[in-house]
Amino acid sequence: MTFGQTIKSYILWTHPRGGLHYDVMVTLILAFIFLTPRSLFKDSPINRPVHPNEILVKPDGPNAFVYVVAASNLPAQESDIQAALKRVLESIAGKIEVSRYEELRDTSGKLTGYRVWAHR
Repeated sequence: MTFGQTIKSYILWTHPRGGLHYDVMVTLILAFIFLTPRSLFKDSPINRPVHPNEILVKPDGPNAFVYVVAASNLPAQESDIQAALKRVLESIAGKIEVSRYEELRDTSGKLTGYRVWAHR
């Protein structure tokens, strides 16, 4: 078998299972799958920042939730933060009671949002 015929038989996958050429083809495929770096295909996860109006919700027990609310969702001159958070959250979650909240700040100390514990 010439080199060209061997390459053609690899492409057309004509070798029987368990033969030397079959094992070589399978080994080449597995090597390609496991040894090819992800960067070759530019296939890496995209880290998108949270949208400023997005509210994240996580369950925290029965009928209890932890919400993450961006600071931009609240009015700038709001004096009662807990009441403002309750108004914002009730528009998406219905009737809730806010147990407590904490401020979220970035590394420079700027207020970025609030973590709110609420229940129904």
